[in-house]
Amino acid sequence: MKYAIGSALLLTLMAGSAQAQSSTDKAMDTVLEHGETRPLAAIAAVRLHNGHPVYQYYGGFARRDATGTVPVSHDTFFRIASISKVVTTIGLMQLVEQGKINLDHDVSDYLGFRLRNPDYPSSPITVRMLLNHTSTIRDGDMYVLPPGKTVSQFFDESHKPGTSDYHFSYHDDHKPGEYFTYCNLCYGLVGTIIERVSGERFDHYQTHNVLEPLKIDGGYNVKELEHPERLATLYQHQPAGYEAEVDTVPLKGWNTDALSAYKIGTNGTLFSPQGGLRISLDGLTRLARFMIQRGTLDGTRLLKAETIQAMETPTWTFNGTNGACPYPLSAYGMSLFLLTGAKDTNGRPDSPYRDYKGGLRGHLGDAYGLHSGFWYNPKNGDAYLFAADGFPDYDQEHHGQYSSFSKIEEDIFTKLSL
Repeated sequence: MKYAIGSALLLTLMAGSAQAQSSTDKAMDTVLEHGETRPLAAIAAVRLHNGHPVYQYYGGFARRDATGTVPVSHDTFFRIASISKVVTTIGLMQLVEQGKINLDHDVSDYLGFRLRNPDYPSSPITVRMLLNHTSTIRDGDMYVLPPGKTVSQFFDESHKPGTSDYHFSYHDDHKPGEYFTYCNLCYGLVGTIIERVSGERFDHYQTHNVLEPLKIDGGYNVKELEHPERLATLYQHQPAGYEAEVDTVPLKGWNTDALSAYKIGTNGTLFSPQGGLRISLDGLTRLARFMIQRGTLDGTRLLKAETIQAMETPTWTFNGTNGACPYPLSAYGMSLFLLTGAKDTNGRPDSPYRDYKGGLRGHLGDAYGLHSGFWYNPKNGDAYLFAADGFPDYDQEHHGQYSSFSKIEEDIFTKLSL
C-alpha cells in the first residue's frame, strides 16, 4: 500500500507569514528541547483550519541506532496508542451500516460465548457499552493475549473476584451501562466481533475496509507494514538516556507460523485494536478531514454522515458520580471524547488551552513514552494533530496547569492554537 499523501499539497495550503511560522516553530522547539524533566525525542504536529493544513512541525528523531539518527517527518509512522480506537470503530460502524451488527444487542451472540458480569447475570452487555466504556469490564493486569489463546479465557473461572486478573467490576453497585471506566480490553472484544462478523482477520479487515479506501498508509500489524523503514521507535527518557520501549529494529511481532494457525474470530486482541495502529501525521490529517467532512474523503464515502454524528453524540456524560478516568473527560460518544470545557472526572475543566470555547472531539493516546492527540471540530474545520515521543516515567510527568492533560500537551495545543 503506497500513497503520496501530499507534502506538496500541505506546503501549498500553508497560511500565515514566514515570521509567524518562525515564531511558532521556535515555540515548538522550546517544548521539544525542554520536554518534561528531560528533552523529548520527537514532536510531529499539524494544525488544520477550514479542513486544510495551515501549519506543520517536525522536530527530533524517529529512531537512533548503530547506523545513525533518523529524523521525524510527515510520513513517519508512530504507534499512535488509543487514537487507534477511533479507526477500529470506523471499521465496526461499516458493519453496523450493513445491518450485520446492532449496537444495542447482547455481545454474547457476536462473540460466541456468554459474557455477563457475575454481579449482574441478567444484564446483557451490549456493543455500545464496549465502545463507550460502560460495560463493567475491566482491564485487569493484562488485556492482550497471544496466538493460541481465546478472549473467552479472560473471563473463565480461573479469574477470581478481587484479584488483579479479574476482568469485571466487583461489588461496586454499578450495573452495565451506568458507570464509565476506561477499558482497553473492550476494544479487543470489538476486534473479535469484527472478525467473527466479517470472517476476516482484524488487521486485514481494517486495511482493506478503512485504511486503503482512505489512502492512509500504515496498519495494525507491524510485521506487514509496506514501509517499515518509516517507523518510529517509542522511547521513554530516563536519567541514563532514551530507552526504547516498542517498535525497535528488527521489528517484533507475531510470526507467520503462529498466525497461520490462528482461528479467525477467537482473539481480536492480537493486533491491539485499542492501541496498535501505526500511522503518520499525513495519515492523521486524512483521518481528520474524513471526520470533518462527515464520512467522505476525496470522493470516497466510507460512512454515512449520520453514522459519524452518532459516534460523536454523547452516550455518557459525567454527572459528578457516574465515572472515573485519569484523562480530561466530561463526555464520551463511541470512541470519541467531547471536550466541552466542563469539569472532568478529576474536577478540572477538559479544556486543551486557555480561553477554549468548546467544539473539539477526538481521542488522545498515552503509552510507551508517547502522548498523541487527534482532535477536530467539524463546525469550523479546525484540527489539532500531534505525536510527542520520549516522555519520562508517568510519575515524573508534569500535570497540566489548568486541565487533566499533561503540561506538554497543553503547551502543544497552545502553540498550535495561536
